[in-house]
Amino acid sequence: MNKNKKRICLIGMPGSGKSTIGRQLSEKLKYSFFDTDEEIEKQQKIKIKDIFSKKGEDYFRSVETSIFNDLMNKNEIVISTGGGLVIKNLDKLKLSFNIYLYCNLDILTQRASRNNLRPLLNEDTSLQIKNLFNERKKIYTEAADITINATISPKNTIKEILKEINNDN
Repeated sequence: MNKNKKRICLIGMPGSGKSTIGRQLSEKLKYSFFDTDEEIEKQQKIKIKDIFSKKGEDYFRSVETSIFNDLMNKNEIVISTGGGLVIKNLDKLKLSFNIYLYCNLDILTQRASRNNLRPLLNEDTSLQIKNLFNERKKIYTEAADITINATISPKNTIKEILKEINNDN
């Protein structure tokens, strides 16, 4: 696996720690950090949950893809992707080193229920997380160059990632 590691994408479920880990990882690597959700909000000047409610998921996904395509023209970057980005961008993800931050369902549910800004998780969080998880786990695994268990702690997760990145096999 000798993939370009100048462009790193963090993929995984909402609540798996992509933004937190991405920020810290980019500092360690001295790379630029981008969070696709933050970039969307900056560009659209509106919160993601409002994009979903006013313009719908299809519109959101098209903006997400456009922003992601722009980011993929850069090097020495860490991109924290939205949980559903993999669905429409598998081909583009072949151009980056993808780290699937795996988290067990209990932890995902716990983290996601603390945040009411997640548009696909609005009512019964635990059921919705479980459904999304089952729907997406195969595609995350397919897109991933490595899978890291992000259940324990960000510090531990970063250590594992750096070990993998520096392990040029």
